[in-house]
Amino acid sequence: MKEIIWVFGESGTGKLTLINRLYNKDENTLATFNMKDKKICTSDITLEDRNTDYNNVEDKNTYNDSYIEPDNKFFHKERMLVRRKGIMYDTENFINSDNDVLLIKGQTNDMNAKRGNIIGNFLKKYGFRDDVKVKVYVLQVSDSVKHIERLKNKSWFQKIDNQDIRNTLVKVITQRQGAHYEEVEKAFKNADVTIYKVESGDDSYTLRDVLKPIIR
Repeated sequence: MKEIIWVFGESGTGKLTLINRLYNKDENTLATFNMKDKKICTSDITLEDRNTDYNNVEDKNTYNDSYIEPDNKFFHKERMLVRRKGIMYDTENFINSDNDVLLIKGQTNDMNAKRGNIIGNFLKKYGFRDDVKVKVYVLQVSDSVKHIERLKNKSWFQKIDNQDIRNTLVKVITQRQGAHYEEVEKAFKNADVTIYKVESGDDSYTLRDVLKPIIR
């Protein structure tokens, strides 16, 4: 059965690193997630290190966007529209390919009904198929010192000049991991989806709690 895997986690938990290790066939990572001999592809629209152009992709799906919130510093409608159609386009291509696994890097806005309802629209189309299993990995870093180190190495973080803002971000992000997991759980709760809590180490991963789907 084909698998679509959403990878969530607060900034600094290693989402892109995990996806690239799986895609590039790192043996230890493949073994941890039981993906040896699997054909793996990615939704490039969700990965910041890819350059795939989605502007000319046609979105054949229909959405109710009547309640989308206005643009603000946390949300830009045009960017969301490209991201949403890219995810749906990549997913449909995956369904019709010979690949076994599709990896999608999730972000908080994907779970917001007023910011495109990306997860809701995705689940409506793909969350209840008999030929596809949807899974979610929520990455966490238990070691706060390690997490802070990762955050400080982020390019976006290094562009912030105000030390007070840096300190606030470090505190908020490292303390929000539990709340982020609950947000993911809520976003996927009505679908046949298994959610895995994954401890993200420097060179290894550990699957911890597993939330089985309520709907069978």
